[in-house]
Amino acid sequence: MRSLLFYFTAFLALGTFAQTGPAGVGNSSSNVLWLDANTGVSHLFGAVSTWADRSGNGNNAYLPVTIPLGTPNLLTGSVNGNRSLDFDGVDDQLWVPHHASLDLTQWHFFLVAKVDVQKDYNAWMVKGNDSDENYEMLSYADGNIHTPVKWTDGSRTSPSSAGGQVSTSSYNVFEYSYTPSVGRDVYKNGGNIHTDNDNKTPRTNSLPLYIGNERSTSGREVNGQIAEVIMYNAPLNSAQRIIVNNYLAAKYGRSLSASDLYTQDDPGNGDYDHDVGGIGRIDAANLQTTSQGSGVVQMSKASYGGLNNNEFLFWGHDNAPFSALGSTDFPSGLQGRLHRVWRVSEVNTSGGATNVGNVDITFDLAGLGSVTASHLRLLVDTDGDGLFADETPISGAAFVSGTTYRFSSVSALVDGYRFTLGTTNISATPLPVELVRFVGESTAPGTVDLRWTTASERDNDHFTVQRSLNTTTWSDIARIEAVGNSTTLQEYLAVDAAAPIGWCYYRLLQTDTDGTMSYSQPVAVKVDAAPSDLLIFPNPSVGTVTVNAGDPVAGVFTIVLFDATGRQVLEQRSGDRATGLMTLDASGLPAGRYMVRVEGPEGSRHGQLVLLK
Repeated sequence: MRSLLFYFTAFLALGTFAQTGPAGVGNSSSNVLWLDANTGVSHLFGAVSTWADRSGNGNNAYLPVTIPLGTPNLLTGSVNGNRSLDFDGVDDQLWVPHHASLDLTQWHFFLVAKVDVQKDYNAWMVKGNDSDENYEMLSYADGNIHTPVKWTDGSRTSPSSAGGQVSTSSYNVFEYSYTPSVGRDVYKNGGNIHTDNDNKTPRTNSLPLYIGNERSTSGREVNGQIAEVIMYNAPLNSAQRIIVNNYLAAKYGRSLSASDLYTQDDPGNGDYDHDVGGIGRIDAANLQTTSQGSGVVQMSKASYGGLNNNEFLFWGHDNAPFSALGSTDFPSGLQGRLHRVWRVSEVNTSGGATNVGNVDITFDLAGLGSVTASHLRLLVDTDGDGLFADETPISGAAFVSGTTYRFSSVSALVDGYRFTLGTTNISATPLPVELVRFVGESTAPGTVDLRWTTASERDNDHFTVQRSLNTTTWSDIARIEAVGNSTTLQEYLAVDAAAPIGWCYYRLLQTDTDGTMSYSQPVAVKVDAAPSDLLIFPNPSVGTVTVNAGDPVAGVFTIVLFDATGRQVLEQRSGDRATGLMTLDASGLPAGRYMVRVEGPEGSRHGQLVLLK
């Protein structure tokens, strides 16, 4: 039996449902690229090297050079609490290597972006180069959106929207669709800003997709930020467009100029901004009847009954902990409920409340270990007081497959209602309660204290603390023996005494006595250098450098180099005791960034070195 149920990871396993694209629209066969700055960004000290594709197609964006120079920077909390990538307008760039899934003859794109400088050209994304592009999205100095296409007959059209669309003060949601039978449509925050009826076939190529740059033409590097890129290989229908736009508007705090239907993201409604999904129908040819997206909740209609033309149901959550520990607001007969709460907008396209009919609500409870369906209860705040203790629990959950459980034909949801999940037996169907806290703090240069607390344990053998600089490659740094079995709070501490300077990521690998393992969500810790940083020159270098430890060192001192994964790659002792200088030969190491630490009788000093080859 898994002893520690890591609630951090419970909402990350999304492979069970088919509709797992943005807001639940599409899957890996239609959603060919999904870059979200909140997930899958590998960086060193903020300099981005990889932007992982969430679509399931592996179309990851990389830095197209060996040395991490000219990279976009990761900005945290830059737009409604979300991250973005900042491109400097000089040489920052990423590219997605050529893949057949990105050679498109029709498409539907979404881009969330802003500029720092209005200029010709801010090349947001380009498949190919200026003389052989498959598709492009750029903006001009007057703020208009430029969408050139080269056709198979060799001709090229370059329509632009009206000026003033791109802003230097706020992020906006831009949308670009094309199909030969209809032509081109470009939207800003849901409203159309360009349309034409070109009826030709775009020219495909075997060139990369460039993000933030058009490498074939200098001066076209983006000076601004990109938060999210979504690409489909065919135009979405009108209901799907509305759903994805409302997901992006809620996430990034924008108001849509058309069909702004999900209002529970507004501060007055409680900021239910997270993992927004939706189902809806414009007419029989334009509908979406099943959606999950990036969250754990799926809504679906077993039939079209009750879902009439121009009706939608949206849901999103408040980002409260996916945990039941310490919850007290639940009805008699229950032993706990999730702190996380969802809220719905059930509206028509005019924004008025409606009734889409009964829906199936499915929860993906990956990471919870053993779950008994009969213990689960759906809680709906029917009186709108924000409390669940005075509500009547809804039973009848059924196991679907894998880690999914469904409440079928639910009629209790009404526009503005909140809902969450409870349990009648917190020991057998615990909902994730055991891990209370996992935090890290840099307590000294090159040192990080990791602390975590468990509320209960069962057959818990040990913890392994792992460190990464990119959230992709992990190294074990400590093993901590566990209490084993406990129903009281247990405190743990591990110290990383060789932490590289800059951003480090840590996670816990928990192992049961039977070998079962589970991971926590990573935590990020900024490790600062000592006030008297090392002087290293020349830097960058091709191999041999001089390191000045600062004040003369009274005894023998040691210099140590760590690579980008935190692995020690070089150690050298002694130096000039009178001056504190040491000559270091690093010519045998590959190009890249290295953390440098000097250890002497007076303590440690830190710096970083860039090696060129």
